[in-house]
Amino acid sequence: MTLLKICGVTSQRDAVMASKYADYVGVIVHSSVPTHRLVDRGRAREIINAVRGVRTVGVVEGLDVASAIKLVGELGFDVVQYHGDTTVIDEAIDLLNQHGIRLALAMAYAGDDFIIEKALDIAPRNYIEYVLIDAPKVGFRTYEHGLKIPLNVIKRVGGIPKVGVAGGINPSNAPIVVSYKPYLVDVSSGVEKSPGVKDKVLVRRIAEVIKGVKY
Repeated sequence: MTLLKICGVTSQRDAVMASKYADYVGVIVHSSVPTHRLVDRGRAREIINAVRGVRTVGVVEGLDVASAIKLVGELGFDVVQYHGDTTVIDEAIDLLNQHGIRLALAMAYAGDDFIIEKALDIAPRNYIEYVLIDAPKVGFRTYEHGLKIPLNVIKRVGGIPKVGVAGGINPSNAPIVVSYKPYLVDVSSGVEKSPGVKDKVLVRRIAEVIKGVKY
């Protein structure tokens, strides 16, 4: 069954609500790209303490991998989702073990189909929680069905363990995405009523599509 991650959570209320439907709750704790979904360390700890039964993900962009692991590990997340240099991740194993967390690696698709082969190479490593093929944070394109990565990319990684997809996914196009059986679907703005504020109805709707059950 496809796993669901609700990302860009900014409040305890939304975290508790999302945890009723999702497998992962993601919180952006560092970003060099301006975003309404960035939270400070105090809020991040409040969110972690509020949720039960799901894995918490600290999302980091704009730091080196060692600094990202240190930040997310000290905050108490289960997973660090790192947007950055993929060539140095093997150097981070000892630091991951030290903090007792796992690594999720996010890679931005920008028309470079070799990214799929790169994801397939990295995903089997035992310290990897998942690899996420995502849209660039700025300068992204819009593809069929409003997606920010091509449907063909989703089709090619469908059913492959530990490789997930993100980028423009919402309750309307989720049935198409999930038909290819991706390991994980990551959604953020597609389930919001305003930037950084999740909509319970949209979260429930996308969960019903992804999980194939009625809530």
